[in-house]
Amino acid sequence: MLEIVTPAATSDLTTLATAKRELGVMDTAQDARIADLIRQASDLVAQWCNRSGFGREMLRQTARLVSPVDVIVLHRDLGVTITAVTEDGVALAAADYERGGVLLYRLREGARAPWTARLVVVEYQAGFVLPDDAPPALERACLDLLAGLCHGQGRDPAVRNETTEGVGAVGYFEHRGDTLPLPPDRLAALERYRRFHL
Repeated sequence: MLEIVTPAATSDLTTLATAKRELGVMDTAQDARIADLIRQASDLVAQWCNRSGFGREMLRQTARLVSPVDVIVLHRDLGVTITAVTEDGVALAAADYERGGVLLYRLREGARAPWTARLVVVEYQAGFVLPDDAPPALERACLDLLAGLCHGQGRDPAVRNETTEGVGAVGYFEHRGDTLPLPPDRLAALERYRRFHL
């Protein structure tokens, strides 16, 4: 079970100032609209990566064990900092466990051993301090999407082309729910942040 103790202050992957610079906006008349677009673009990036967001949160993960296990798998994997681990209500010292990626191992006398307690509670922080510490690939994807949302306002995003010669024709993009309207190099840069659920 995962509990969010302290939610992220923001999910925005870029700042208003950076977004305005990207869009070439010099005044403040559109600030509210651009702030909305930042939230929308940030959410689209998070959804594509199969995440609820990238902001830093304080989390409490509870494992109720019916039998010994070799590792406890943490539910979050970005920017993890463990602050406390307890076994059946007893706090463990930092030397009593070690983390390898999302895997948390129990140590006894310096060697890995199974977790044998009935209740293991892990408190940790995960995510990035947004928007200032957003990784460049995430911020770039957000800005590209934001520009597309801003410049495409008022038109049907599914329309690929229109021809008015003769009777006229409209061509539509083939919709794929698993992709973002970004170039392949941008999507490739996002892959490292994407979670795949088994």
